[in-house]
Order: sequence, then C-alpha cells, then structure tokens
Amino acid sequence: MNEGEGDFLATAGWLLAGTGFRSTPEAHAEAQEFFGRPVISLELVDPRFYHLDTALTVLDGDEIMYYPEAFSAGSQAVLRQLFPDAIQVSEADAEVFGLNAVSDGLHVILPEAATGVMRQLRERGFRPIGTDLSELLKGGGSAKCCTLVLRDSAREGTYIAG
Repeated sequence: MNEGEGDFLATAGWLLAGTGFRSTPEAHAEAQEFFGRPVISLELVDPRFYHLDTALTVLDGDEIMYYPEAFSAGSQAVLRQLFPDAIQVSEADAEVFGLNAVSDGLHVILPEAATGVMRQLRERGFRPIGTDLSELLKGGGSAKCCTLVLRDSAREGTYIAG
C-alpha cells in the first residue's frame, strides 16, 4: 500500500521512500521495478511525522534537509551515509512542519514559524520564503501539501510543480 505521494521523494540519485505509518515497504519494491531507479526505504518512527515529506525535504539534486529523530536508527545511518552534508533540522522547526517545504533549487517555501531552518538555508545559499501556513498546520500539512506535481511524459524525468 502506498498512501499518497508524500511518502516518495526524488533526489538526483535515488527515490526516497517512507514507511512506518501510511505506506508499506512492498510499495517501495513496486516503485523500484516500475521506475527502474534505486529506492531507499526510510522508516518513520515518530507519529507526528506520518509521511516522508513531513520529515525530509529535497532541496536540489542530492541535497536534502531532515529531522533525524523522525527516523529509525538504521534509517538515520543510511541518511548520514548518503547525505553527509544534509541540513539537520531541529525538533522545533520540524514540529511546525518546516520540512513539508517546496524548493525549486534556490527558493524554499516553508512555514514562517520555522525560523531556525531558514537561517540554515540562507547559510547554504538558498533563499527561504517564510509563509503563514498556520491554518494548514491545524489540518496536518504545510507548503508541500499545497502543490500539485504535473509530470511531462514527453520529457522523461522532468516535472512542473504548480
């Protein structure tokens, strides 16, 4: 079972796949067979972060940010190995869904309440755009939940976020 796009995030090299609350590992194997891309399974262990996109954001290529404690010890080790330079986000920023963000590779749209990670993003050369998403947070979502990814099958590997 795959419960929504929120449990799959594409980096330049891998398809990251969340499990633990809403999607099963069997969906990861199916995605790998379908897409022919390596799928990295990541186990979520904190119910506050029920989808991968609430605990991890792909910023650009293979550059990510994540909240380590949302993941099992084994998944934390995998993330450290694959993404040694990743931004590690505080619990305070993760709790306001600062990781349910949208990035175009330069601009990162995220909740204005995630102030610590905004500083970290600026230090890495990104341009964070804090947005009042407090009402959406009440329903368990943030910036990424406001997007619709449209894929252009004529241009394999490309997509338009809108």
